[in-house]
Amino acid sequence: MFTLHFDGLYRGFPGDDENATKAGFLCYGWIILQDGQIIARGHGAYARGHHASSNIAEYLALIEGLDALTDLGLTDQAIHVVGDAKCVIDQMRGLAAVSSPNIRPLYRRAARLSQAFSNLSWEWKPRRHNRLADSLTRRALQQLRMDRRHCLAIAQTACPSDGRRVNGKFLPVMDLRVFQQARPLPVAPFV
Repeated sequence: MFTLHFDGLYRGFPGDDENATKAGFLCYGWIILQDGQIIARGHGAYARGHHASSNIAEYLALIEGLDALTDLGLTDQAIHVVGDAKCVIDQMRGLAAVSSPNIRPLYRRAARLSQAFSNLSWEWKPRRHNRLADSLTRRALQQLRMDRRHCLAIAQTACPSDGRRVNGKFLPVMDLRVFQQARPLPVAPFV
């Protein structure tokens, strides 16, 4: 059995009036386990000039984790997906509507990715039971904060102060993926 744990976190840009633009960093972390053994993990961040939120960060984490599962060739395996954002899990299970126009495109992307899997199950767990993914998300934030000058340059690109239009796209800031095989993974034959 394979398990994907994911987590996301939002932090406003340094010195930005968060209530005005909701601009900031969207950090994510994910970890894939096979029978309790870590086989892959990743963390990273995006920047966005407006309409950034914790729920958007959670969706980005889910999308990155589903991408990694696909890269590992696990679409035909049973996958248990665990997250600490109840609304994201409920939306992916079809138990809650996606009402935010800022979330809808990410939901559609996650739903499209999840359709490639033959057997996905979803579970919400409190943050204290999702510590591995949470620690990777916090590591991403910590790495961003290590270089304040770089953070400010990214914030300026995403949210220019000279009157230019604010960038609403997701600007990739960092992405780290580590694949470590505890045991051989099922490999589809090359055709």
